[in-house]
Amino acid sequence: MSAKADAQKRAIDEAADVLAQRMREWAASPAEEREPVEVFTRRFMLDLNGHGWRHTPAARVNPLAARRRLDDTAAATARGAALARNLLPQKRGEGEQG
Repeated sequence: MSAKADAQKRAIDEAADVLAQRMREWAASPAEEREPVEVFTRRFMLDLNGHGWRHTPAARVNPLAARRRLDDTAAATARGAALARNLLPQKRGEGEQG
């Protein structure tokens, strides 16, 4: 996992732990003293927002950005050049007919 993904997972785990604790405290309080569930959830979301969480729409993954970079670019260049050299005589031969 990348460092960014690790940080995101830690943040999600921490937020889930805090929410679980707050829900336990809310459920343990006497029913007449409990705040309405809508107020409870809105306050939690505002707290998350105050800690930097932002609701953003899911982004599409750019397939080009996700491609694995070659470790040995010289070898990849040599393979590409060899393929091109192999195709050149075929293309020349096709154009010379007639």
